[in-house]
Amino acid sequence: MCAVLVLPLFTFFGCDQGADTPAGSETRASAPAPGSGLNIVFVKVDSLQAGYTQVADELGRLEENFMKAQENHQARVQSLEQEVSKLQNQMQQGLLAPNRVQAEQQRIARKEQEILQQREMALSSIQEDQMRIQQQFSERVKAVLEELQAENNYDYILNQGQNSAVLITNDAYDITPMVLERLNAVQDSLQ
Repeated sequence: MCAVLVLPLFTFFGCDQGADTPAGSETRASAPAPGSGLNIVFVKVDSLQAGYTQVADELGRLEENFMKAQENHQARVQSLEQEVSKLQNQMQQGLLAPNRVQAEQQRIARKEQEILQQREMALSSIQEDQMRIQQQFSERVKAVLEELQAENNYDYILNQGQNSAVLITNDAYDITPMVLERLNAVQDSLQ
C-alpha cells in the first residue's frame, strides 16, 4: 500500500521540478543539499527469499517431502490398479461368487478413498509448513528492515520486484545484500 502512495508522490515531485521556471530559461539539475530530501532505499524481496539460506533450505526440504508424497501416492495408486485388474480377471473367469464380488468392490472403494485422504493430508501438511516458513520469513525480514531503518534513518524502504509498483531503480540504493547478510548472520549464530 505504501508503494501505491509513494509512486504518485514521485510523479508529482518529478513533474513539478520545473514548474516555477520561466519558459525558455535553462534549468540545471543539482544535488539536493545534505539533509534535504527523502532517504529512500529498496530491497528485492524475491532475491531475499532466494538468498536467505534458512528459507532456501526449508523450501528445499518441503520440495523433497512433496516429491516423496507424490511417489508414495503413485505407488499406492499403481498397487490399487493391479488389485482392480486382478479382481476383474477373476470376475471374467467366473472365479468369484456375486457376494464376494460385491465385498471386493466395497473394499477397493474404501482403499481408494483412503489413498485420496492420505494424499490430501500430506499435501495439507506441506502447505501448512510452507505458510509457516513464509510467515517466519516475512517476520524476520520485517525485523531486519526495521533495524536498518532505525540505524540509517531511512524514510522509505521500497520493494522492487515482480508485484511492486516500483519499476526502475538505481542500484546504488539497493540494500538487498545488507539485508541478506543480516538474515544469514542471525541464522549462522543460531547453528
